[in-house]
Amino acid sequence: MENTTPKQIFYPHIVGIDISKMSIDVALINSSSMKCNNALFSNDSEGFQKMKRWLKQHGNDCGEDILFCMEHTGIYTRNIVKYLLKRGCKVWLESSLHIKRSMGLIRGKSDKIDAERIANFAFDHQRDAKLVKLSHPTLNRLKDLMKTRMRLQKSLHSQQIAVDELTKVDPKAGREIERISRSAISGLKKSLDKVEAKMDELIQIDKHLKALYEWVTSVKSVGKVLAVDLIVYTEGFTRMLDNRKLACYCGVAPFEYSSGTSIFASPGTSSFANKQLKFHLHMCAMNAIKCHKELRGYYLRKTEEGKSKMSALNAVRNKLLHRVVAVVKRGTPYQEKLD
Repeated sequence: MENTTPKQIFYPHIVGIDISKMSIDVALINSSSMKCNNALFSNDSEGFQKMKRWLKQHGNDCGEDILFCMEHTGIYTRNIVKYLLKRGCKVWLESSLHIKRSMGLIRGKSDKIDAERIANFAFDHQRDAKLVKLSHPTLNRLKDLMKTRMRLQKSLHSQQIAVDELTKVDPKAGREIERISRSAISGLKKSLDKVEAKMDELIQIDKHLKALYEWVTSVKSVGKVLAVDLIVYTEGFTRMLDNRKLACYCGVAPFEYSSGTSIFASPGTSSFANKQLKFHLHMCAMNAIKCHKELRGYYLRKTEEGKSKMSALNAVRNKLLHRVVAVVKRGTPYQEKLD
């Protein structure tokens, strides 16, 4: 039987925004009449001001009684989110995959249609809106540096691999390419050093971030790269300060996979995760089972219990996250248990 109970309304107006590099498509839903109005603005301060005036013409302004919903689109959302939050607006950033899957089978696509779909999604799920807070400016700078570091590393790795592979096949040609690429490789290494030095500088001048960094890196085998990743993506551990939620986000939480009597598989991790965090956590776990006596023993016990090597390694990754969350909640460095 169809449920005819009316949806509870928390916001008189809902705004769905489809964001691109140059423009924003806006769909405004009046929660009472369910009437939808559309408009197109430029993705800059002038466009935001025009959007504000347009909203006022339709009976609302950028205030607390209006919910703005948009998809995560990287840097293109940064300015509009900052603009809205500074005016006390309620902003909800949701993954495009979540929005798409909530709609079922859909046909047709345009920026205007996408804005309406985002607005409808926000109206239907407004009870579960996850509101964004104004980001710590240092965290934004750290995030930019972190992504720059990642791009530099990829470029450096690509250059070095190309030279090494060519040298194995044709030593003479490899040496020639190595000489040509030497200055580029040297430049990438210097840029990497500068980026990492700047990241360290930003952490050291912020007392709160410095304390978080020292607590996280006090956990054995958790290096500075993973520590910065965790601080940035958890927004200074103001979100996901829960073992299970953080493990899900990092893609290391095991889930059951079974149905009836015909479908059954060993529990596995989800592919929907922060790939960068998962990679750095994996590297730390690999280091842990090589260099950390206690965690190596834990890994070996898991394999002796019949766990596969990857499952045992995943248990180590979860244990590292568990310790990180524990030290942050406690507000003290990690103290290793003595035998």
